[in-house]
Amino acid sequence: MLRCQLRKLKILFLPFFFSFFIFNYTAYAQIAGIKVSPIRIEELVEPGDVVTKKIKVTNVADFAQTFFVYVMDFTATGEGGEAILYQPGVLEGPFLSSWIETTKEGINFAPGEEKEIAITFHVPKEAGPGGYYGAVVFGPRPPEINPAEGSVVSLAHQAAVLVLFHLLGEVDENARIREFASDKNIYSTPFQVKFITRIENLGNVHIKPVGSIKIVNMAGKEVANLSFNEIGSNVLPKTIRKYENTWEGNFGLGKYSAFLAINYGVPAHQGGKGIKTISSQVSFWIMPWNIVIPVLVGIIFLIAIFLLLVNLYKNRAVRIALQKAGVNYQLSQLPTTTFPALIYIFIILLILIIASIILGVIYFLFFA
Repeated sequence: MLRCQLRKLKILFLPFFFSFFIFNYTAYAQIAGIKVSPIRIEELVEPGDVVTKKIKVTNVADFAQTFFVYVMDFTATGEGGEAILYQPGVLEGPFLSSWIETTKEGINFAPGEEKEIAITFHVPKEAGPGGYYGAVVFGPRPPEINPAEGSVVSLAHQAAVLVLFHLLGEVDENARIREFASDKNIYSTPFQVKFITRIENLGNVHIKPVGSIKIVNMAGKEVANLSFNEIGSNVLPKTIRKYENTWEGNFGLGKYSAFLAINYGVPAHQGGKGIKTISSQVSFWIMPWNIVIPVLVGIIFLIAIFLLLVNLYKNRAVRIALQKAGVNYQLSQLPTTTFPALIYIFIILLILIIASIILGVIYFLFFA
């Protein structure tokens, strides 16, 4: 019964169905003639704090509009962190819509006009430590509420600012790497290695995992360093977030290892529990088959020639030894005059070619 009611009351904010982790503080949201900045507010707060923020709202349409401000709760769904908005009070959880104070009157905007709207947050003194979440939504009309069910009927043409508060105290900051892998084990050249990372937040407050992926070759030499979560996306409590990184190049040879190191948490000097680090690694191969296969064929061909020359040289040596012993036994009809010199020249060239190939492979594996 409860699940059925939640399905009815849940607000699937399709016109503004986006990942709240994707943008940074200076990003903008623009939907149906509305532009807001920032689209995300993150604050470290304590019980009893009063926080006031100003949100820039712009009417980007070429006609006058009246925008209304209203507050909502939100949760994240899926590994992409998509935000789903709910009418306040529908769900139980760490929501802050009841903390928000703002105007309930419509605000008139001329075409292209920008205004700053003040939003005040009153953090309850009895609020416990952890993460709290809500949204401030702007639109040309207030939400249409179904009086029978209390659900929102329409949220078309809206823009929202998501709010994430970290209430300081004995919070539970705990995360782990559920997966760190490459999309394949062996790559040809040119290559494109895609790293897939899944971070699980086991705590009760959102985290912002940041770090790097260091890639080394077989000699342990660093060949690339990728930034992890450079845009600063968050992972909400009790959710799993998927990240992707890509390393591209034109040439590679041999086994490579990628080392992921992630930091998260609030520094102690800011009132948090300190920075924590988690790590993982994965290995893969890069094989330039367009080079490796011809080289292998060439090596096999040179080895065959070498074995043939050795066999011919052995037959000649046996024949000479038998002739000196007075045994008239003909092993071969090949000429006996210049043959040794040719064999020596072929052997020297063969050794030089094989040595060049080996040195080239060593260079690309350990020094390139």
